[in-house]
Amino acid sequence: MKESINNGNLENLSAERQAEIRRLTEEINRQREAIEAQKEMIETQRDVAIKQRDELTAQKKEITSSINYAKHIQSALLPAEKIFTQYFKDHFILYKPKDIVSGDFYWITHKDNRTILAAADCTGHGVPGGFMSIMGIAFLNEIVDNLGIIQPNEILDVMRERVIHTLSQGGKKIEAQDGMDIAIITYESANNRLQYAGAFNPVIIIRDGVMHELKADRMPIGNCLHRDKPFTNNEIPVHPKDSVYLFSDGYMDQYGWRNDTKFKLKNFIQLLLEIQHVPLKAQKMLLENNLANWQGDLEQIDDIMVIGVQL
Repeated sequence: MKESINNGNLENLSAERQAEIRRLTEEINRQREAIEAQKEMIETQRDVAIKQRDELTAQKKEITSSINYAKHIQSALLPAEKIFTQYFKDHFILYKPKDIVSGDFYWITHKDNRTILAAADCTGHGVPGGFMSIMGIAFLNEIVDNLGIIQPNEILDVMRERVIHTLSQGGKKIEAQDGMDIAIITYESANNRLQYAGAFNPVIIIRDGVMHELKADRMPIGNCLHRDKPFTNNEIPVHPKDSVYLFSDGYMDQYGWRNDTKFKLKNFIQLLLEIQHVPLKAQKMLLENNLANWQGDLEQIDDIMVIGVQL
């Protein structure tokens, strides 16, 4: 009797154990299936991520290629340095776009025995600034070469009209920041006479170690409160060997790695005075070295352009 009870208990325990084993086996199978499903989902997500990465890489390559071609076009529109050598005793061009293309541009031509030189800083940098710079170059070609206007303030007056009209087409409201800052000079070497007009951008003349600043009007080439006010024309006598500097604000606005402050205009002018003992081409090297030491490993925050010419 006792033996049969024990056998029954063993049979019951064995059945319960088998049921537990089946339950655990089913649970393990469900977990395995869930893991397999998660694995498939992760692999699918990985494949999608890889595809998106490859697509973004291809798009970036295509965009970069297009912007590099835009740089090629912009570079072709900028005047060749040999033109500067025809009309100035010495010169340098320090031109450092923040991105591939630049919102800064320079322009030069010779008309009616006068050399007209301009340096402009357009709204933005990169592609938007590049488009604005191309538009600015086209307007200067039209105003000076086609219309025959050579007086600096008159050039700026017409240029402002062109910029406002062009940016307002299609019903777009032109914003106050749309446009450009620019300095433009007309140099008549036969009479040692220089005329200047500026939209926010001044011109620096250094003669015998003394700095003379030609101040700009505080209004841009674009929409502003005083958009109907004519730009001021400044006419001054100059001397042979005077050094004249046109520039954008990129050099002065660059932050320094030591103190995280901008370089500022007063330090830029002081630097120009300190390097007057060397030719202009050597001045460019000194300006570049100073900029590198000041900037360190900080990001360049804007396009940089400095042009120096010796009369």
